[in-house]
Amino acid sequence: MAFNIFKSQPKKETKSARPGKTKAEVSAPVEVESQAPSAIIPTSGHALRNIHVSEKASRLTAINQYTFRISTKANKQEIKKQVEKMFNVKVSKIRVITMPSKSRNVGRYEGTKSGYRKAVVTLMEGYSINEAKA
Repeated sequence: MAFNIFKSQPKKETKSARPGKTKAEVSAPVEVESQAPSAIIPTSGHALRNIHVSEKASRLTAINQYTFRISTKANKQEIKKQVEKMFNVKVSKIRVITMPSKSRNVGRYEGTKSGYRKAVVTLMEGYSINEAKA
């Protein structure tokens, strides 16, 4: 009995052009209602991917630092603009870390855990993402 231990994620559906609608109507931006900060972060084409959740990241929130997974091509200026726009806060410092990919073994099967980039964003005094309206 063969099975794939490295399950692939389901493919995301894309909107295709429908007859009778112009290209602008099909690709019009969708407004997002106020939700939790992790739910409103776009998943493609932007600097921020999602909020990085770990023990260390949760400890950093006490000193006004927040951790995000970011695009591999994003730079500090893009990250700063997007965080300030999305959370209505002022950013004082950004540190970017590139996490390497790691090899993993499950029984006799070998695979890799993909690498990623993350940014630690320090906010100016008096600002907080928890209190800010997204």
